Amino acid sequence: MRTPKNSGAWPRRSSALFQVGWTELKQLGSRLAYAATLALAGSGCMPAAPAAGAASATLPAQPGARDTERDAPALRRLAASRAECPVPVERALRGDPPRIAPDERVPEFLLASERCEIFDSRALVGKQPFVVVFFASWCSVCEHKMPALRAALEERGEALTSLFVSLDEDEGWAGTEQFLARHGLVPTSAVVGRDFLSFSLGYNPFRSVPVVVVVGRSGRVVDVQVGVHDGDDERLDEALDVAIDELPEGSALTSYPRP
Repeated sequence: MRTPKNSGAWPRRSSALFQVGWTELKQLGSRLAYAATLALAGSGCMPAAPAAGAASATLPAQPGARDTERDAPALRRLAASRAECPVPVERALRGDPPRIAPDERVPEFLLASERCEIFDSRALVGKQPFVVVFFASWCSVCEHKMPALRAALEERGEALTSLFVSLDEDEGWAGTEQFLARHGLVPTSAVVGRDFLSFSLGYNPFRSVPVVVVVGRSGRVVDVQVGVHDGDDERLDEALDVAIDELPEGSALTSYPRP
């Protein structure tokens, strides 16, 4: 684990880091759009209109017959995982989902990856730091984001839990597995974002990819990154160290009580 540069300033710096980022993201969020929301299963996403100096994503091509044949094994694996995993999918929204916000406890969740790795907020929020990474296999910006992100996460090892959430369509799931393999990750380790709509829209209200959400041990968001910008690597390093160094929710020296 990296040694924090100034642990005495972390609680104040953590809040300031996210507040600055949140202001930027609200401005960016006003220019983001989907062709339809994630709630409309089967619809494709429209990449964000890029901010000044930001990289942009490109739309995925529609799958053809050859792509469908290639995707068949991945679709069978995904279907088998859904059938065997005890966590039910949520392919329809029930009301407006709770969303991440500055200085507020992050929403609860219960997720499962393709390989049925369970992510339960009761074991994470307010107890352990974690990182949520939204991506899509067709997103060229995600390809640029992943190497530095993966290196930063590997450097901190088991001090952080990582959740990789794919916003690919089912028909493109072979691309998801290939994307993860290209970046040294387990091909079946991603959560299907469209299977858990409340979580996807709650933790990614910007409706864009790539999005990285860093949550500290306090159960509050430390920072959010949308897209790729100059200085992202250093900012991510700082946010991860803040997340790890924060006191758990309900500790004697923290201002965040247990819910």
